[in-house]
Amino acid sequence: MNLFIEDSIHGIHAEHYQVNESQSIQLFSGLSDHQDSELKLYKSDINDYTMSLNWFGINKWKIDYPIELKKVHKQSYGSKEQCVAIIKELYEKGNIDEIPDFIEVPISHFTLDEMLQFKKEDEMMLRGEDPDEYSDHQEISQHATISNQNPNAEKSSEASLQMGEQLGNSQKQSSTPPPTKVKTKSTIIKENKSTNNDNSLFSI
Repeated sequence: MNLFIEDSIHGIHAEHYQVNESQSIQLFSGLSDHQDSELKLYKSDINDYTMSLNWFGINKWKIDYPIELKKVHKQSYGSKEQCVAIIKELYEKGNIDEIPDFIEVPISHFTLDEMLQFKKEDEMMLRGEDPDEYSDHQEISQHATISNQNPNAEKSSEASLQMGEQLGNSQKQSSTPPPTKVKTKSTIIKENKSTNNDNSLFSI
């Protein structure tokens, strides 16, 4: 079987011809954990490949096995160890049709992730569960997780509200007109004396 390998971290972009099982496993095992890391196994035409393995995440590889090229592909996610086991089976049996957990994906219409979501919803409906309620529950759980990760968020918002209330109260107090000055007894006497003096001038 022929093999194409790409690894941008190691600067590898090469085809290998008549590669045996152990060589394929060795080349795959050396691939970097990077989104550009890829291995394809094919018989004669690389565009008509038998299987491809693409790095998708930490110890997570996307396995692509075309049934009808560019139309329907069997796909799944697997660890590096699972991918090695699949390479072995492909060499021993010539196919991987009997491997479980593969999903047939009409790749021109849907992705593997979308098909996995459809499968989960179908399984829930068979159990009599409502997928919409599950989706709502997930959103609530995510919100709760965020709150737990940042417990000071609620405290800071409460403190902000308290500060706002205090500021509003202080503004109300500052806008209140000053109290009317209360006349004292001595002030009233002085005012009366002043009035009497003024009248005395007219009496003369």
